[in-house]
Amino acid sequence: MVTLDIEDTCIKMTVVKGKSVEMAATLPLEPGLVEDGVVTDTVTVGQRIRELMAEHAVEENRVVAAVSGVHSIYRVASLPKLPKAMLGEAARHEMERVTPVPMAELHTSWQAISTSDVETVMCLVGLPRNTIDAMLETLRQAGLECQSMDVRPLALARVADEKDAIIVNVQPAAFDIVVTVDGITQLLRSLTFPAGDMSASDKVAVIKEELDRTVTFYNSGHKERPIAENVALFLGGELRELLAEALGYRAKPLPEWLSYPEGLDAGEYAVNVGLALQEVKVGVSLVRVSVNVLPEAYLPKRRPIMEVVSWIFVLAAVVVLVPLAVLTHSEVSETSLLQAEVDKAHVQVEIRQGTQAMLAELQVKVDELKVVRDVFEQPLQECEAQRAKVNGDLSKVTSLLPATVDLSSISYSREIAIEVSTQITQVGEESTEVTMLLRMLVAGTAPDEETVLSYARDLRDSDRFANVVLLSMGEVEYNEWSFSLATDVQEGEAE
Repeated sequence: MVTLDIEDTCIKMTVVKGKSVEMAATLPLEPGLVEDGVVTDTVTVGQRIRELMAEHAVEENRVVAAVSGVHSIYRVASLPKLPKAMLGEAARHEMERVTPVPMAELHTSWQAISTSDVETVMCLVGLPRNTIDAMLETLRQAGLECQSMDVRPLALARVADEKDAIIVNVQPAAFDIVVTVDGITQLLRSLTFPAGDMSASDKVAVIKEELDRTVTFYNSGHKERPIAENVALFLGGELRELLAEALGYRAKPLPEWLSYPEGLDAGEYAVNVGLALQEVKVGVSLVRVSVNVLPEAYLPKRRPIMEVVSWIFVLAAVVVLVPLAVLTHSEVSETSLLQAEVDKAHVQVEIRQGTQAMLAELQVKVDELKVVRDVFEQPLQECEAQRAKVNGDLSKVTSLLPATVDLSSISYSREIAIEVSTQITQVGEESTEVTMLLRMLVAGTAPDEETVLSYARDLRDSDRFANVVLLSMGEVEYNEWSFSLATDVQEGEAE
């Protein structure tokens, strides 16, 4: 697993195998490529990622990435216990209620955490679209696929080994503050420093002021259980020694959840470690918030049923064709051997007389085996043609299938269409045309009726299908429509 944390000034990468960090590396970035946590030059940063991976011989093309929490929205809401089917709608309504910006400007994610038999805690995340879109475009420019994505402060929370904790991570241009209570991230703040050329002491002062403000805000709303002065403090990134002395909390070293190469400063890669811990199981997790903020459209899709059906057809064809091919090959080989015997007998005839009967007998056997060979070759050719046709149909259906449509079944049926021509032929008889049609029935689900109609139109407009008919369509639950349709595939003609 490869983790990537792109800061304003550098790219940090780790390669994790099992529970061990195999490699960690940092590549500085030129000023202006990333500003306030948002990649502004996706092409150049994508090239830098490829350079970093090539330098360390990393060939994996799937990564786990962190995005900046600057300008992010994070809220924790307590709701009554709800059925699982209603959680998504509840999260959307709650996000609309607490979000100070239009929902259209955000990519939203959520996680429901059951805290009792009567209460559910809803963790809501809203990220500016330009932040996530720029990250995904950067990874695309690097030729990489995003397996999952996390907000930097939420990834940091995962490195704590106490349920009540404060985590602070300092970068050259920004810093993150995370407060967790009872294993649930309650507050997170991602801020940039007022000036890029601040001294270390000035940065420490800014961080202390913001942390004090954050704790005061939390305690004002949770007087029954405020953050205690002896709460554990975990530090990552820069200025850790200065912050441990200045912030006034019980500073603890980062726990070694993973094994590291000798000499590696794990604190410098605290975000990368948190990203890895979202995927690697290291016992009972103390932090319960684990939100994949990768937009739904980019989440790994379930394997389409058409792909599964295609493999079933291929396997069925192999089961039928391989024995035929083996038998045919055996017959051909035996025929070749017998033919060699015939040739040998002809040579012996030239040397000896009286072997004509033997040659005739061998020739009869050769002819019989050739007939057997021809019998097997015909079905083999027909099977090859039928497999090519079915694979062509499935390939077309798969290529036209929208990403949001899931097919549940495909079936075939044969029908005979008879058409009698009114024209009289030269011998004075009517001409009758018999067409064998192969009808394909398709059923599945889609998020809305327009997607179903669009899919049906695409099938109809293709060169392969005709008479596309929508048999049924109806909404079975919110944002899920079931449908079935039929289409004719002409198989052959005879007169």
